[in-house]
Amino acid sequence: MINVLKYFSVFVFLLNLPACGRIENSNSTDKNLYGTITEVGSSDFLAVKSMIRNSCVSCHAEWNSYTETDFKMAGLVVAANPTASKLYYRNQNSTSGVGPRNMPYGGQVALTDAELFIMTNWINSL
Repeated sequence: MINVLKYFSVFVFLLNLPACGRIENSNSTDKNLYGTITEVGSSDFLAVKSMIRNSCVSCHAEWNSYTETDFKMAGLVVAANPTASKLYYRNQNSTSGVGPRNMPYGGQVALTDAELFIMTNWINSL
C-alpha cells in the first residue's frame, strides 16, 4: 500500500509539472490574447502620457495605466489650472506656480520647456 501511494504521488507530481510557472493571464501573453491596448484621449494628453512614460513611471509606475480622469481623480491635475496641478508644478523646470518643483528626483532628466508647454495646454483643455 505504501508503494502505491508513493508511485501515485510521483505520478501526480509529474502530471502537474508542465503547468508550473504558467499563468494564462501573464504579461507575456496578454498582447497575444487581447491585442495592443490603444490609448484614448486628446493629442495633448497622449503627448503628456508619452512624457510620463519616458520620465516618470520608473518611480510612479501606477501612472502608466492612468487615463485623463485618473489623473484628475488622484488630485494630480486640476482642470484648467496648471499652477494648482501637482503634475505640472512639481517639475523642476516649472516657470510658474507654487510648489517644490523637485521632480524628477535622483538625477532623472527633467521635462523641457516645450514638454511643459504641452502639459499646460492639456491641463487648460480639461
